[in-house]
Amino acid sequence: MRICEMSDIDVMRLDQSVTRPEQDRYGFRYVAAQLAQSIQSIGREGSAVIGIEGAWGSGKTSLLNLLHTELDKQKEGNTFVLSISPWLDGSGTSLVESLLIPVAGIIAAEEERLLSPEDRESLEKKKMLTRTARTLMEYTRATARHLAPLAQTAAMIPGVPDASGALDALSESRWLKEKEKTATEMRTEIAEKIIGMDLSFIILLDDLDRLEPAQAVEVVRLVKSVADFPRFRYILCYDKSVLALAIKKGLGVEDGELYLQKIVQISFSLPRPESFDLRREFFSGVVGLYETVNGDFPDEEFINDLNRVTDIYGAALKTPREVHLSLNNLRFRYSGIRDYVYLPDLSFLQLIRTTNPGLYDWIEEYLTERAIVESGDGSVSQEEQKFLTQNLVECLSRFRSSEAKSVTSLKNWVPGISGYQANIQKLFSQTSDEDKAMMTANRRLGSTAYWRYYFAFSSPQNVLPPTYFDELFRKSSNPDEYPAMARELLARINSNGVSSRTWFEHILSQLTLPMINKRTVAECHGLLTFFFNSGDEIYTRYRQRNLWFSRYDLDVNSAADRLLKRMLDNDRTKAMENLLLMTMKGAAWVWIANYIRDLLWQNGLAGNRPEPEHERVLNDEELNCIRHHFCERLNKDELKSLFEQDGELGGFVWAWQDIAGPESVISWITQHSESDKAFLMLLLNLRSHIISSATGHYLTLKIRDIAHLFGGEDMLLERLERIESEDNFPDQVKDVRAAIALSNSF
Repeated sequence: MRICEMSDIDVMRLDQSVTRPEQDRYGFRYVAAQLAQSIQSIGREGSAVIGIEGAWGSGKTSLLNLLHTELDKQKEGNTFVLSISPWLDGSGTSLVESLLIPVAGIIAAEEERLLSPEDRESLEKKKMLTRTARTLMEYTRATARHLAPLAQTAAMIPGVPDASGALDALSESRWLKEKEKTATEMRTEIAEKIIGMDLSFIILLDDLDRLEPAQAVEVVRLVKSVADFPRFRYILCYDKSVLALAIKKGLGVEDGELYLQKIVQISFSLPRPESFDLRREFFSGVVGLYETVNGDFPDEEFINDLNRVTDIYGAALKTPREVHLSLNNLRFRYSGIRDYVYLPDLSFLQLIRTTNPGLYDWIEEYLTERAIVESGDGSVSQEEQKFLTQNLVECLSRFRSSEAKSVTSLKNWVPGISGYQANIQKLFSQTSDEDKAMMTANRRLGSTAYWRYYFAFSSPQNVLPPTYFDELFRKSSNPDEYPAMARELLARINSNGVSSRTWFEHILSQLTLPMINKRTVAECHGLLTFFFNSGDEIYTRYRQRNLWFSRYDLDVNSAADRLLKRMLDNDRTKAMENLLLMTMKGAAWVWIANYIRDLLWQNGLAGNRPEPEHERVLNDEELNCIRHHFCERLNKDELKSLFEQDGELGGFVWAWQDIAGPESVISWITQHSESDKAFLMLLLNLRSHIISSATGHYLTLKIRDIAHLFGGEDMLLERLERIESEDNFPDQVKDVRAAIALSNSF
């Protein structure tokens, strides 16, 4: 697995603040234009403090950036717009200095502009500041509680060449003796000069809701007293509740909001973006991510699934920041694990993680427990299920949308949950084999083979190095080394020492389309031959590890599909010849039957879930050719060994029926069920495996599903009753009766 670097994803943007109108996706530029007009309408003569209030992540910084642009467009002459965020730069500069030093620079420039050429030249030769600028610098040093020399403070003035020379030690001492003024006197002098020079300032203070209490006090002091100059209009941007709490702690007042009202004369609440806009941005961001990483457009099914995710759970998005967080989390993860996840499902999970983190944690815990149940490694007690159910109800209640609250929606992504709307009836319910196969083939969140990739990158303990796969494919292409390759793969059906997952399962998960497309046709042919020869042995070994193993627990068929597609894309005629040969000569004829059945389901030639045409491996003509030749093989005597292959008959019978039709299957069963013992063994082999979350695994026998194979339901039951009445094979009869009773109870 490749872990992407930031540079791998050119759509990654960690700083999402809008700085230009063309970046605005939520209509803030229109708000900024009107807000700028309202601020200008206050006039330049007095002073005002305006508060822009909004929750964290609601877009305050974006609005302030756009407002700055609009104010620059609409401002009158001699009006200066300044943006201040001193606590973000880490320079140690106080808020008073951050504001008044730029103001001093502006005043100095304006005073110099009004001087005669002779006075300006004299000032430049002496490297001196203008009178008002020097007064403002001293006022800054006094009010900022700054003990640095005045020359050092003066050096910070922007736009003044070598301002550090403006006041050397001697001139500073002489100037201080002449100008021993109080801060109040200096402020009065500065205010008069601002009015006399017809200057006006608009000060934008952003991110006040990030302040510590001491910094909040500094803002209050600045706006309320230190820089309470005429013709100063302040625009403060903050989350009201957060800033009020900081003021309460910093000043020790009882009500921070009430104190804030004394400072802010005019307040404006940032409008919340429409839910549709937030969902649209999330949706387009995910589609853009898919196109960037995969170099292709998503198909219709992808779009439909993503639409459903966005409509249901995107409604919980409240701020642009939540959209950005969700997308950034996706961008960080997807490139590295794209071959193991389905992006709409990953999008669902990241939306949940952002808007309802408790539910995200619940899903991870539930899928962890479900993996144990599905693998047969353990079970979940009724008490644990009750606790999980209570937590799920609580997590779902946090959504506002009734559809998002509904377990009916959630179970589309998280399997094994039964219930309707907000009523949770049961957890860890049985999932059909067809659904398991679909989830694994599509790398869905509910797949027992892939679910873990959605929560964590693969750890080194359960990942084989790329060189291992290079060697595996090399051996596959060499007939002399093929036996060694087969032994190696079968030997990998052992524990990886980390979980119940085997190394063989890890190998299957790595056989992704990008990996396979890099390999030669000979390599793919050799590995596909392994499945056609050893597929039955694979399942036998897994059943030895776990009595309740199902072939749907492994993603073998998807790996076979990808290998076959690679061969077909290279030379379709040659690939079909090889496929036909493997079908007729492969040793794993039970696996082959099930594989052909799955191909028939893909094309809609059996079952009721056809795949889109572009996702099918073979066309109908090719598939019917393979089907016809395999039917010839099914008529041979090798089927006698089915009784000896525990666990094979049930799945094989349904594959056989889909391939050759029920008549062929019925004829074979009739021939091989003449004795009562053979009849009972057939019934026992046709039992279905289900899982109860409360008490574990069961084998059930649904008479209605199999009756047509034995001449009808009445004939089957009458024969069973006769055998039972004669007290023949009591143990087998007891097992059959128990399986029938269990099927009726579910």
